[in-house]
Amino acid sequence: MAETELARDSSSDRRPKVTVGIPSHNAAPYLAAAIDSVLAQDFGDFELVVSDDASTDGTSEILERYTDPRFRAVTSHERLGQSGNWNRCLELACGEFVVLLHADDELRPGFLRRAVSVLDASADVGLVHCAVRHIDEAGKPLFLQALFDEDRVDGEEVVLTHLLLDGCVINPAGVAVRRSVYERVGGFTDKIVWGVDWHMWIRIALRYPVAYLAEPLALYREHGKSGTTAVMASGRNARDEAWLIHDVFNSMRESRPDLYRLKRDAKRGAAHRTWCFAESLCEAGDMRAARIGIRNSVKISPITLRKAEVWTLWLATYFGYPWFKRLHARKQRLAARLGARASEP
Repeated sequence: MAETELARDSSSDRRPKVTVGIPSHNAAPYLAAAIDSVLAQDFGDFELVVSDDASTDGTSEILERYTDPRFRAVTSHERLGQSGNWNRCLELACGEFVVLLHADDELRPGFLRRAVSVLDASADVGLVHCAVRHIDEAGKPLFLQALFDEDRVDGEEVVLTHLLLDGCVINPAGVAVRRSVYERVGGFTDKIVWGVDWHMWIRIALRYPVAYLAEPLALYREHGKSGTTAVMASGRNARDEAWLIHDVFNSMRESRPDLYRLKRDAKRGAAHRTWCFAESLCEAGDMRAARIGIRNSVKISPITLRKAEVWTLWLATYFGYPWFKRLHARKQRLAARLGARASEP
């Protein structure tokens, strides 16, 4: 595989405590912000490695600006793809701990210091993640994604249960993992596109306690050109979720029968998430993609067909989303009146 490496001289051969790897592909509008957010951290014992996956958008010019000795860049001239580039970051990492930061996301001040402190204090913890602030394309705050109200080290598999039933509750924007953990569980799967990180977090949480920082120490950017948006529009998310559920639960059939019993509920959760994505697509006016999502929801869990909202959303892909909203509002008003009557003496 042909590669070009842009490296800076270093005065020491000592391995850094942390490797921050940024897998990048045509992310020039956001890449500098991601890099700058790492270089501005108040914990300095790190290396920053950008693995550029054959970008064609001027990324190379951005990378050439940086002279910090902790910074280096490796450019692949042939496409590796998402999981291939993430695994390339792991191969390039020299640090004891590894942070993979998407090229359109950012770390907030204090993330590395806080994450390293937790991993140093708890030798059994395999992964630490944090609350994450979602932002729009221009960096405007959207909402806070928080799993718990306070810091914790979860040794009772609460996070694992959430991952199995509720989807990817660990946002990849703020995650630090021991390099030895990645070496034990193996690389990111190339079998799927949607949920590659989710699949990895489950594999780690099955073997190690997971720590959480309640302070929002990372920013996750939502924009129309993100991989997440494209996958949802194609319906690939549902197919990949179905594969992921099959893969992780089959691996637990003999070793963790207590968790294997959750498979049916996990499938229902995946079907509901797929339906919710379909509703968002319908609201955005992408009716074809919405219908694909509804069909995929039913494929994941056929019991979904019993729900009236599935059929009404299907009709809304022909009559328009406002029709669906009016019908839903009417149903809520009727339910409220019936509830009020039932409470009367």
